[in-house]
Amino acid sequence: MLRGDTDVLLLFSGNPFPHAPPRQVRAVVWQYWFTTPEEKRAHGTWWRRQQLGLYAPTLERQSDGRIAVSEWPPAMEPRE
Repeated sequence: MLRGDTDVLLLFSGNPFPHAPPRQVRAVVWQYWFTTPEEKRAHGTWWRRQQLGLYAPTLERQSDGRIAVSEWPPAMEPRE
């Protein structure tokens, strides 16, 4: 994605970066739960979610084209 590879862009319904590849990417971990029928009726939402943290290091495309880690995620607490 950081290099604008065609094979990666074909995974999207359209190119989200039509002018240039992004300079950074990150992957975030979310925990999802279905809402109760009462919550669904009251708010119209199917699920609620909580951000747990970064899944992997944030990567950045440098000016010379190399890919480098720009931020390491903190360790996440174990979940049941």
